[in-house]
Amino acid sequence: MDNWNILLESRDDGLTVATVLEVPNLQTTDKTKQGAIEKVRELLHKRLAKAEIIQISVPKKTNGNSLMKFAGIFENDSDFQEIMSEIRAERENNS
Repeated sequence: MDNWNILLESRDDGLTVATVLEVPNLQTTDKTKQGAIEKVRELLHKRLAKAEIIQISVPKKTNGNSLMKFAGIFENDSDFQEIMSEIRAERENNS
């Protein structure tokens, strides 16, 4: 990853806090904004020198009660389409 999001916060004591949003426990402070950026860049570089970033997939776990398995089962059912048309017409008449 080449680009990182850094949160810069100015404290009441005049210091700037720089936090890497993707790594919240990677944080530093400095008297200047630029100094905080440089420090956090160095910390990130040191941390990544001994690490790697990978992506993993975690499938959604269903609890067995999911109704999504029924989604679209009436898509090509002409009887269902007719019933839905009647329901829509009735709703329009009652509006």
